[in-house]
Amino acid sequence: MRNAAEDFMAILERNQEKIRQCGGGVVHSFTGTLEEAQRILAFGGLYIGVNGCSLKTEENAEVVRQLPNERIMLETDCPWCGIRPSHAGHKHVTTKFATVKKKEKWTADSLIDGRCEPCQISQVLEAIAGIKQEPKEKLAEIYYQNTLHLFFSKAKNDE
Repeated sequence: MRNAAEDFMAILERNQEKIRQCGGGVVHSFTGTLEEAQRILAFGGLYIGVNGCSLKTEENAEVVRQLPNERIMLETDCPWCGIRPSHAGHKHVTTKFATVKKKEKWTADSLIDGRCEPCQISQVLEAIAGIKQEPKEKLAEIYYQNTLHLFFSKAKNDE
């Protein structure tokens, strides 16, 4: 929905019944404003997907800080949207991974520089925890429960 919030919301509203029937969803790679996030959350049944792109600027970080934890879904969007050193969220990242510059030099204990991998979801969690000033273990449990509720909940299928 980057740079297309009005169109995105119109599509959601046209398909509201279908979205409710499937039990909700995730607004992937959210980079919008707080007002846009509030409209999405008011729609009902939707989670906000947060990844490195969602933590790029101080404005993005401030929006994420204000999102309710019960509506956040962690993402990486591999191989894109890693948290770069220039991103506002980077100052909160504590987990570092060994990297190699060229894919030909890749080994099982390293990542390719500039490529986002699934293991880097831990960095997204660390950045959000730092931005929200909350323990990452607490947030990890909340976000795990969000995942279970959306994708694996028997109650969701009975709604």
